[in-house]
Amino acid sequence: MTWSTEENPARAEVLQALADAGRHQSTAMILFHTNLSKRVGLGTTEEKVLELVRRHDHPSVGDLAAHTGMAKNSISDVLDRLEAKGFVARERHPEDGRKVAIIATEEGVARIGRLFAGLMGRLSQLQAEYTTEELALIAEYQRRAAEIQSDEARTLAEES
Repeated sequence: MTWSTEENPARAEVLQALADAGRHQSTAMILFHTNLSKRVGLGTTEEKVLELVRRHDHPSVGDLAAHTGMAKNSISDVLDRLEAKGFVARERHPEDGRKVAIIATEEGVARIGRLFAGLMGRLSQLQAEYTTEELALIAEYQRRAAEIQSDEARTLAEES
C-alpha cells in the first residue's frame, strides 16, 4: 500500500518525526561507540568488527569481509590489531578445519561489557513503558531498517 503524504498531512508529520528520530539515534549511537571504543583503546572500526565477531559464531576473514563490505586484507589488519589488544583470537574453524575462525576473548568481552551497563539499564527502564506488542513492532521496524542500511552500505563499498 502506498500512502500519499500530500493527502495525509498527519502521516507526513509522523514520517518527518521518524526521520528526525533516526538521525538523532544514529548520531547518538556513533558518539556512544566512539567514546566506548576510546575508553578500551580501540578504533571505532575495530569495535564494530569485534561486535560482528561476537554476533556471528566463529566467522572467518571472508565472512567478516562479506558482512562489512571491507576487503579481506583490511579485515585482516583490523583483526591483527584486535588480537594484539587481547580482544580476539584465531583458532581452527569447528566445522571446516581448513578455515581459521575468529573468536572474541572472554576478557575482551568483559572489558567492553562493563561499559554497556548504564545504557542497558536505562534502555530496560524505557522498554518497561511499552507493551510487548509495541516492542515487537519497534523491533521489526528497526530490524528491517538495519537490513536496508546494511544493503546500502555494501552498495557504497562496492561502488568505491
